[in-house]
Amino acid sequence: MRIYRTIISTLLAVSLFMGLAACRGKDNEDTTADSDEGNSAPVQVFGESGTAQGSGYSENVGGDNGVVTPSETRSGTSGSGSGGSDAQAPGSEDGGSGERETVRVTIPEGYTLTQIFKKLEANGVCSFDELMSTAQSYDYSYYPLIAARPSNTRAFKLEGYLFPNTYDFYKNEKPQDAIGRFLRVAESRITSSHRSKAKAMGYSMDEILTVASIIEKEGSNSAEVSKIAAVIYNRLDAGMKLQMDSGIYYIEDRVKPYIGGDINRYNSLYNMYKCSGLPAGPICNPGMKTINAALNPADVDYLYFCHDENANYYYAETYEEHLENLKKAGIEG
Repeated sequence: MRIYRTIISTLLAVSLFMGLAACRGKDNEDTTADSDEGNSAPVQVFGESGTAQGSGYSENVGGDNGVVTPSETRSGTSGSGSGGSDAQAPGSEDGGSGERETVRVTIPEGYTLTQIFKKLEANGVCSFDELMSTAQSYDYSYYPLIAARPSNTRAFKLEGYLFPNTYDFYKNEKPQDAIGRFLRVAESRITSSHRSKAKAMGYSMDEILTVASIIEKEGSNSAEVSKIAAVIYNRLDAGMKLQMDSGIYYIEDRVKPYIGGDINRYNSLYNMYKCSGLPAGPICNPGMKTINAALNPADVDYLYFCHDENANYYYAETYEEHLENLKKAGIEG
């Protein structure tokens, strides 16, 4: 009998230990926090209702592999005290039958809004038309970057704010949630230091993103981005038109095919041969390389640049020098 009692006691102790370990593991899952690279404030998980509630995502912002992933962890609210509840874990929408299918999508730096939405549609995330409609009509002003964006006329409201990265999306995801993922990552990557630097330069963050987007389209050589930024600012300071082709290409190739009504209504707002100063808004979605260049232009006096087909760049302070550089680049004989 003593042997049996010893065996039973041992089994009960092992069972109790395993039960406590399981509870501890569940606690760890329930309290998993998001990592916020370069941002001291907690990043909220925003749901489609516009409140600071989760939609089932715990995004690995700035993790080891840089991928933003959906997670089964439940994330509570954080930040400014907006209402909301714990995030619903994936799988509950289909009755708990299992994990929802995900797809990994890489968005290159410099992609436009329409290019991004086409790629999401091609990967089964959302339909292009739903994404376009949501991007124009949904109120994302609970994101500070969007709230600070000016209300001037521009082709697409969210152009410039869909941060390029590698993301894991759910298949057939709600378009407002898919778009919100981009905006949330932009909030974490564009830090308070970036925003303070922009203010000290006398520019809004929207203007910095616009400059960065122009650099993205004009600078095929990454070693040249800070000099291109300098040319842009030098021309603005001198009261010169930017006279860069990228704004025209943006309207003709990435806007007009996707809008109705008067398709020419944005021409003068983005044609940098006609508009004074910067175009009405970003012309693509820049990455950190060009955002940093826009915030840290080279200390040079160049007013002109061109490049040849091998991405060799030529800079000039005077128009006469520029004409000579055009010949060197093989643009004018």
